[in-house]
Amino acid sequence: MEKVLVISKPIEIPAPHFGITLRQFTIDDAPHIFILINNNREHFEQFGDTTSEKYKTLTEVGESILHPKNEERLRFGIWNEKQEFVGSINLTPDEKNKQRGEIGYYLSPHHTGKGHMLNSLLTLTAHAFTKQGYEELYGKVHEDNIASQKVLMKAGFKETGEEIDEKTKIRSIIFTLMRS
Repeated sequence: MEKVLVISKPIEIPAPHFGITLRQFTIDDAPHIFILINNNREHFEQFGDTTSEKYKTLTEVGESILHPKNEERLRFGIWNEKQEFVGSINLTPDEKNKQRGEIGYYLSPHHTGKGHMLNSLLTLTAHAFTKQGYEELYGKVHEDNIASQKVLMKAGFKETGEEIDEKTKIRSIIFTLMRS
């Protein structure tokens, strides 16, 4: 029998002063996630992001919530003040050091320039340090994704290195933030 991830009480991190709420994915979110991805495939693919490739159907989105590849990853929907799903942000513990985590995110292009991603990043990093016990967070960003690099820097992350994917040859810049 296949294991199903059941989230009895999803983590919800309200940030009303930022006009957003981060809410851990549940199966009820699958249609919102799929619509956002499906309507913005070209946008997601521009920097080598595999989100649109992984989630070609609503069923695949639902399966990823019920049967995640990494059950330790915290995946949150970003909801604005109108309760619209505008993007996603996640926190994945490092395999070798559980006090170190990777942050990844995407945002609908219709909601860029409104501070949603910066505020989501600030909200999740505070949660990761104060509630989850992380000591270090990092994000990997495609070298040409200047907007995402700026978001990480505005949130206090510092450029600490680079990585080249062996398969795709895509160069990513690594940004790190230490718990203060």
